[in-house]
Amino acid sequence: MNDTSAMERLGRYQIREIIGEGAMACVYRAFDPEINRPLAIKLLKAQLRLDGEYRNRFLREAKGAGVLSHPNIVTVFDVGEDQGHPYIAMELVEGGTLGDEIKNRKALTTRDIVEVGIQLTRALDYAHKKGIIHRDVKPGNIMRVADGNTIKVADFGICRIDGSEAADTTQQTQIGNVLGTPHYMSPEQVIGEKVDSRSDLFSAGVVLYQLLTGHLPFEGDTLISVAYKITKTDPPSLDKVRADLPLSLRRVIERALKKQPDKRFQTGEEFAQALVGVQHELAEEEARKGKTRGGIPLALRWALTMAAVVAITMTVTATILYKKQYAAMMDQVKDYGGSLAKFTATQDAVPLLSEDWAAMDVFIQETLGRQQNFSYMNVVDYQGIVRASNVAAEVNQKYVAPQATPIPSNDPQVTVQSHAMTDGREVLDFSAPVLFQGKTIGNVHLGIYAAPLTAVANLMLVLLAILTAVTVAAVTGGTYLLAQRLAQPIRVLKNSLAELANGRLDYRIGESRKDEFGELFSAFDETAAALERRYDAATLAPGARTAGIHVTDSH
Repeated sequence: MNDTSAMERLGRYQIREIIGEGAMACVYRAFDPEINRPLAIKLLKAQLRLDGEYRNRFLREAKGAGVLSHPNIVTVFDVGEDQGHPYIAMELVEGGTLGDEIKNRKALTTRDIVEVGIQLTRALDYAHKKGIIHRDVKPGNIMRVADGNTIKVADFGICRIDGSEAADTTQQTQIGNVLGTPHYMSPEQVIGEKVDSRSDLFSAGVVLYQLLTGHLPFEGDTLISVAYKITKTDPPSLDKVRADLPLSLRRVIERALKKQPDKRFQTGEEFAQALVGVQHELAEEEARKGKTRGGIPLALRWALTMAAVVAITMTVTATILYKKQYAAMMDQVKDYGGSLAKFTATQDAVPLLSEDWAAMDVFIQETLGRQQNFSYMNVVDYQGIVRASNVAAEVNQKYVAPQATPIPSNDPQVTVQSHAMTDGREVLDFSAPVLFQGKTIGNVHLGIYAAPLTAVANLMLVLLAILTAVTVAAVTGGTYLLAQRLAQPIRVLKNSLAELANGRLDYRIGESRKDEFGELFSAFDETAAALERRYDAATLAPGARTAGIHVTDSH
């Protein structure tokens, strides 16, 4: 990290910690305080930062990559330079790279790899249409988002922009020769020729080959041997390395790795469409295998079906019961709180009018002393001044209404609201006017903790959940056992039919049951007897074959 190891800020960005390091740059977790967003900062290493030509190219072409906005490409937010440090501020992707997965030998299904290929080639196709050639497509530059199978292509820092003013200068070409990772380079990139979008597609083919086989298509002990194989030899045939792969997928990879660019896929979308065809083929093959296996056993299928039906029914019913019960309990609390607030208002009317604050204070202290679920009780006069309260500091102060959510009241003279106290506990506020000869001379505010109500509601919810779980388990187990009992006569009938197919016309089930299976067994025995009689008659009758009756005896 050199002189960047102790860096705490870069421009307006706060540097938090290093999260990655490559041959040319380090990546840091950072934070943008202006928009309150975490992001990643990429810094060139010292030996490249001191090269003015490389630094200018890095900044210019990174700015070009900033025009890319695609769900499978890491977004570049900002490019700049601070105190001689050129940097790229980009999207922070939580997750590892495909390179990490290969290193850890993570098992990937063929379908997952094909899906990765589709996303990768479409991301490259988008960049190519914007005139951006990546030139360093490799597993280490392909991020997998932590919460799924989505990938994002990163590190367009050494990309080339088609049509840029200095793109074809000698110095740029020389710099371009050393960029990229040798094992993933296209033949034209290895020999230093000008590359186009088809070079990226070759590299994408190398990535897919490695994901499918666990090995690179072009390996060698030295860079020279690797370069020779890339330009002169074909990779090990996929039909020998992975004979289980569909022929269509092998052909897609073989075409992507052609030496001549004009024999490869010409666009990323063309590559992606070929992989989509493979994806459909894999899905159809899995569907055929599912049918061949015969699907889920009857007992399990019935059990799962009944479990789903009961679970849905019980969940809906429990939800309705919970809501109705909670509403009923809330109505009781509102009636109780409203009645008490109105009673308190009636009791405090005369003391409030006569300014007998001591009497009101005694009433409040006695009332709250007997009720542990009360949070507060305030008596406010017509001027909005608190004249009596269980909180001494609020007396003779201007009443400040809390930020609350209105709740429908059962009494038009009582206002009900819900708000949170400073300690986080929810309180139901009941407000009733203090009346004297029909005129409002103040208000009473009574706060009742909602915790007891919530506790009862939660307990009821837990009990309903337990009831649902027990019911589902009982129904599932009962259905499975019942289906198992039903499966036995089905197997008997299946085996009996197999006996008939094998020519044993004298076979009878001979089991008496007083249900539908008993009727099926009787029908089978009658059918077998009728076939046996026809067989006997056919074998005894002269000219049976000429009459059109042909019976095969398997005995």
